[in-house]
Amino acid sequence: MSDYVKGHVKHDPVTGDVAVRTQFSEEDPQLAPMAWLVSTTNMGARHATTESVAGWDDLFIPNG
Repeated sequence: MSDYVKGHVKHDPVTGDVAVRTQFSEEDPQLAPMAWLVSTTNMGARHATTESVAGWDDLFIPNG
């Protein structure tokens, strides 16, 4: 299980993309790919796994 909670925000300093942690459970294999909602400046929005955004900078960490 991840240490991230709903509302956590991460930033990719290379691309400028921003990711927000969703309510979707990482424990469910069907929902895990939607754990994060990523907003981009040139390609719209997409979903992502925790693994794919884990190395990004933390912008906001909600209080549990």
